[in-house]
Amino acid sequence: MIIKLIILAVVLYGVYLIFFKKPDMLKAKEKFDDSETVVECSECGVYISAKEAIIKDGKQYCSNECTRLK
Repeated sequence: MIIKLIILAVVLYGVYLIFFKKPDMLKAKEKFDDSETVVECSECGVYISAKEAIIKDGKQYCSNECTRLK
C-alpha cells in the first residue's frame, strides 16, 4: 500500500513539473539575455561591452587611460 502511495506521489509531482512549472522556467530563460554587444577599444584593441565603453570623439575606449594616450 505504501509503495502505491509513493508511486502516486512521484507521478503527481511529475505532472506538476511538466504542466505547471515549465512556464516559470521559460520566463527565467527570457530574463537572461547574454547577447550583449561587444566593441573593440580604439587604442589598445581590448574587447569590452558596449555598456562599459567610454565614447570620446566618436571612438570607443575601454578606460580613461586609453582616452588620454592619443
